[in-house]
Amino acid sequence: MKVGERVFLSGGYDMDPPWLCGRRGHRGTIERFVPGQNAEPALLVKLDEPIEVDGCRGYLVVMELRYDGATWDGQEATTHVELCDFIPELKPWKERRQGKWVESHATIETEAHAVARGAI
Repeated sequence: MKVGERVFLSGGYDMDPPWLCGRRGHRGTIERFVPGQNAEPALLVKLDEPIEVDGCRGYLVVMELRYDGATWDGQEATTHVELCDFIPELKPWKERRQGKWVESHATIETEAHAVARGAI
């Protein structure tokens, strides 16, 4: 996954994850990498449409890899999702203003991969 790439975000811990807002998933574009909690950086994704969860509404989500040792090298990954109503600083999560944590088991995949497997 790289900056400028189109992605599809879906899935979650619950059967009907609140962060999906009743949809199958959300499309967006990778804006940049930001320092992460793990060895790999996190991704800042700008969604095509805003989402709202528990009073937090925004277009930006930080996608942090869920598992140690995971990388952004493949076509999909399991991530945490942090919804932001601001532009996050280029600092690790603990050192910057934090958004609303909305999911622990999301899937991010390239849009091309999602289309090929019939998800969108």
